[in-house]
Amino acid sequence: MEIVVNKKLTKVLVIYLFFTIGSAVSAQRLVILQPARAIELTLQNNETVKKAGKVVERAKANLRVSKAIYLPQVGVTGEYQRQKDGDIDQRDYLTRAQASMLLAQFGEIPEALDATQEEVRKAEIEYERVKKQSVHDVRNLWNNIILTQEEIQERRAIEVELNKKLKSTQIKHAEKRIPFLSRLNTELELSEQQLALNELQRRLDVDTAELIRLTGLDPLAEVTLSQSFPEDDMTLEKAVELAFANNLDLRDLQGDIVRQERLAAETIWNRFPELSAEARYKDLHVLLEQHQQNQTWDAKALYDPVILDRERDASSMFQTRPRTQDGWELRFNFNIPLYDGNKTKNLRAVELAELERLQLEYVEKTKSIRVEVRRAYRAVANAKERAEIEETRVRIFEQRLRTIERVLDEVTVEIPGYQNMTYIDAFQTQAQFTEAQRVFYQARRDYAKAKEQLRETMQWIE
Repeated sequence: MEIVVNKKLTKVLVIYLFFTIGSAVSAQRLVILQPARAIELTLQNNETVKKAGKVVERAKANLRVSKAIYLPQVGVTGEYQRQKDGDIDQRDYLTRAQASMLLAQFGEIPEALDATQEEVRKAEIEYERVKKQSVHDVRNLWNNIILTQEEIQERRAIEVELNKKLKSTQIKHAEKRIPFLSRLNTELELSEQQLALNELQRRLDVDTAELIRLTGLDPLAEVTLSQSFPEDDMTLEKAVELAFANNLDLRDLQGDIVRQERLAAETIWNRFPELSAEARYKDLHVLLEQHQQNQTWDAKALYDPVILDRERDASSMFQTRPRTQDGWELRFNFNIPLYDGNKTKNLRAVELAELERLQLEYVEKTKSIRVEVRRAYRAVANAKERAEIEETRVRIFEQRLRTIERVLDEVTVEIPGYQNMTYIDAFQTQAQFTEAQRVFYQARRDYAKAKEQLRETMQWIE
């Protein structure tokens, strides 16, 4: 008896564990997404966003490489020589510590540094562009999924009513109260709804998979959307203002203009004298050097004391220069250009012309943005009106179809305007109603797409 009880207890425990594990797995795969969370996951997990972020990291690393010369440089240098001539065997070695520090830099910004700074700025703008596009993609998918779910729900309700109608029609046809064409018309209408439902389910499956890919969720996850995105209620003036504040092309042009203003100002350094100088006290040097390809000067300090030196005779064959230097030394060279053939003037004219071109491009872009936002804003109003009209059209055709069916099914019913109706009229009205449904649901999608297109034109993702 005790053995039987233990077996039953074991079976109960196994069943309990099975359902517990199954529930845990189901709970892990079920994900209820909110709009803000979907956007957050996209910005965290999407590979396109991550790649753009890595480009920014690479550009910043290159910038740090270019700026390495502005930090202290410390090292050790050494040399060793040996020569044997007969019985004479001489060795020579010397080790120095070396520390240098850039004290100041003036003149033009070095070309390499300017290039890496621009690389960082452009990469950051492109990173923002990728993030904005990813958010717009998620919002478009979200709207499509919500509208698809709503359409499925509405068509499910219609399908239920059509099934009831079909059963009634089958009974009436069996009783010889209505002709076969009436039943066929109902079956056709039901088939149209079922086809639309199947297409919507497939579309929902693909859009959900795409949303999972963008957000980086588990591909096996079952995703449920909690709610729609809130409506954007704003005036045209507010939309234009947001577009100016968020447009990345304008931000890029602003950066180009600031850089070009600096380049135009830096042309004055071409009139500056060519200078080089050195001041030394023992092993401490202070140098002023000009870059070879830029009008840029570096003032830096260099300290290189001897830390290891081999003692030897003064007549050593390796004694070519003193190991240490005492006292002090001062050297100064300059070259003052009195006339450069208007080179500086023409260089400045080149940079100013480019600056004016960028400023004109900025003005042109602001005007273009204003028109684009206005066009997108009006497109939203057009799409909204079209959706309302198509909704009314659907109700009209549905009412007309139901009235014709009633007239055909109940011969004694007479409705003004519906006399002499045939099943051909019913089939035509059925086709018109089906097309009106399709156009209405598409108009709703076009309305949602127009609203999101306005956001994309504004480059607004908040």
